[in-house]
Amino acid sequence: MERLKRPEEPRDKTLDEDGYVRLVQMTGRGSYVVSIPKSWIETTGLKKGGRVEFSRQQNEGLLLTPFDEHESTGEISHCQISLESDVAPETAIRKIISLYLRGFSTIEVISKSGTLSAAVRNEIRQVARQKLIGTEMITESSRSITLQVLLDYPQLLAPDALRRMSSIMISMVRDAVQALIANDKELALQLIRTDDEIDRFSLYIIRQLKWGIRHPPLEKIGIRSPPECLAYRVITANLERSADHASRVAKNTLIFHRPLDQVLARDINALALFSSNMMETALRALNMSDYDTAESTFLESENLAVLAARLIDRSSKKKMSAQELSALTLISESLRRIGEGAAAIAEIVLDLTAEKSIQPPVRIQ
Repeated sequence: MERLKRPEEPRDKTLDEDGYVRLVQMTGRGSYVVSIPKSWIETTGLKKGGRVEFSRQQNEGLLLTPFDEHESTGEISHCQISLESDVAPETAIRKIISLYLRGFSTIEVISKSGTLSAAVRNEIRQVARQKLIGTEMITESSRSITLQVLLDYPQLLAPDALRRMSSIMISMVRDAVQALIANDKELALQLIRTDDEIDRFSLYIIRQLKWGIRHPPLEKIGIRSPPECLAYRVITANLERSADHASRVAKNTLIFHRPLDQVLARDINALALFSSNMMETALRALNMSDYDTAESTFLESENLAVLAARLIDRSSKKKMSAQELSALTLISESLRRIGEGAAAIAEIVLDLTAEKSIQPPVRIQ
């Protein structure tokens, strides 16, 4: 009798250079096992007994990454940079900010020649205090400075940081206009300094988003999906630009030496209130994932040009110096751009929530 051949088990198939198909096997009473490609093990440097981390994705997939205890808590190890003795302070600051955004918890700055200039040390001290949230200078000498980030990720999630950032920015817009109308130079100078606070939140949010991308799931930093992560990065930049425009309004306020004419004050206040309300509503739509609110905010942007044009037209008919007229034109432009920034945020919310507007198909009986 001819001996029956046992059917061959299907083999794993390689999809392409970076994709694999693996068979799910069962061991014991209920455990499932999947083999890991040897090439990936060699690339990552994993050894027998090493640990990997599984992260569940929104599409029901699993993301497999080597487990790093320090990076999983946001604590990337110490890094060190060496600077030339004649390095410009701006160059040193750019390197430090890049490493902060990369997620390092300790940044040591040393001099190749043995001495850091007083200008460089002072600039590092100022940036750590004014622009890098949770960062303290723990050691300082003529040769080196060590910065340490003391704030853990769970303490301030990205959405919470964005809400605080947006609240400060909207207050800046409204206060800047009040400073202009009342010719309050002290308030204007205070608002110019407040722009540093916006930069602090902006850099912190970017640091969080970068860490979240490298260490999924994104829920660890309060983000629900990769598209939302990208949206937060764009919105953060948008809020930072809007704060710059509010600061520009405050700077142009310093040009005026008396309170504004009542008619101009009313027009400027109307434009500022319209733009800041648009921003507030767009951000509310983001927090609530509200498609309809985002759409109504986006449509309101058509009125921005009308309000700005009316302000410029009336300004040109008032008696004022060329410098004051130029300042009012720049102020009008900045307020209009803040409203356009709100419309851009609303459009992002529309993209994120578009699926909610889809009607389910009607079944015909």
